[in-house]
Amino acid sequence: MARKITYKVYYRPVGSFFWRCLKNVMEDGLIPDSNNRFFILLNEERIELPASCTEIRLSRERVDAIEEINRQQREKVLAKPVT
Repeated sequence: MARKITYKVYYRPVGSFFWRCLKNVMEDGLIPDSNNRFFILLNEERIELPASCTEIRLSRERVDAIEEINRQQREKVLAKPVT
């Protein structure tokens, strides 16, 4: 089984001096019809933050995680038999 790539997310309310950090993030995205962003941690905990009033910075490992997901999806497409 392939190792899951995790990354860090730094966030702070707009105008705040203090950054907070979410570690071991496996996935993130926007919630449809909402102005919230979600983060799923390695322990399957889900955290939601308001996107409109929170500044967010993502670590470099997030790019690696996205590339790994894309690679897995390409492999699935290529593995399907042509009919």
